[in-house]
Amino acid sequence: MVKYIRLISVIVIIISLSSIYAQSEPEGKSYWIYTTSSEMKDYQINAIEGDELVMNNGSWDVSVSLDEVEMILDSPGPSLLGQIAGGAIGGYGGICIGFIAGSIIFGGGSEGEQGVLAIGIASVLAGAYYGSKAGGNFLKGQPEIIVDMTMWTVEEKKEYIQTNLIY
Repeated sequence: MVKYIRLISVIVIIISLSSIYAQSEPEGKSYWIYTTSSEMKDYQINAIEGDELVMNNGSWDVSVSLDEVEMILDSPGPSLLGQIAGGAIGGYGGICIGFIAGSIIFGGGSEGEQGVLAIGIASVLAGAYYGSKAGGNFLKGQPEIIVDMTMWTVEEKKEYIQTNLIY
């Protein structure tokens, strides 16, 4: 019974750490905004004040004239290649760490085999999951064009952004 208490406590710790990671996900939809003079990646559109587009990149607010806005793109999501590569590397790292940790917790020999195996399997799953998340975010896909506003008037831009992009 004592060896199962160790296993349960390790699983509880892993679940607790994963909930912390889930809470750190950013909120809000971000866009890539191309203007006549620059490109702004991963900005959240907050409001329109007059003829100015008010955005935030997570650190500070930025105002851009609607006259300068040319294109708005959807932020690229994780790429399939990044998810597969990250999952494979994370799973491999997870199994290595899991078997080492399981051997330390349950000791060697036939008595601790089930515990080491359980920790190894849990570590592979956790490593593959978090590795695919990290790899997908590291290798991003292509952004998708939401709207090309090159030939639009300021009023058309304002109406489109207010009705479709500000929540």
